Amino acid sequence: MVWDGTDAARKLLSTIYRVQQQSGISFGAGHIMDILRGKKTAKVAQFGHERLTTFAIGADFSEAQLRGVLRQLIATGALAVDAQAFNTLQLTEGSRAVLKGDAAVTLRESVSQPVAGRRRRDTAKAPAAVAAGLTDTGQARFTALKAWRAEVARSHNLPAYVIFHDATLAAIAALAPETLRDLQGVSGIGERKLEAYGSEVLRVVQSI
Repeated sequence: MVWDGTDAARKLLSTIYRVQQQSGISFGAGHIMDILRGKKTAKVAQFGHERLTTFAIGADFSEAQLRGVLRQLIATGALAVDAQAFNTLQLTEGSRAVLKGDAAVTLRESVSQPVAGRRRRDTAKAPAAVAAGLTDTGQARFTALKAWRAEVARSHNLPAYVIFHDATLAAIAALAPETLRDLQGVSGIGERKLEAYGSEVLRVVQSI
């Protein structure tokens, strides 16, 4: 079963475009989805993003649906994550085709619903600046990924950053990947690291 995520994709890309147009800077997935779903957070108020024409136009979509659309856009090159700039979302040449309605976005039905049995965990905010834009659940994923990375680094007698940089872990935490293909869109994960660590990364992410 698949569902048509084209409308959600266009609204998401439009929001990213208008935010960059108004503020002159890029933001992470959590903040973009807050705007799209009409959540009046302190950050939204700080930047005046509740005045955007796209504010709350995606209120009918769940966070799980929007994250599924986000992953699909990244996997197809219609959106990029800049891991060196606090895992902010960047429009690409591929974004134009989706915005103009020339490219459709279809997703598996499973991504439109939360995964059964997955628990939300309330954790303290991760101290790293790269994780500042994550949701509470994203922060929990980031913390779990850092703990996993520390174990791997210790077992190989390597510095943690050699395994993955914080920015890459934050990007993974923001996207909540479900498959190895989802990870291919994340900056900092090459074929070697995908093969070596991909399955373990998915296990850690899906445990949250």
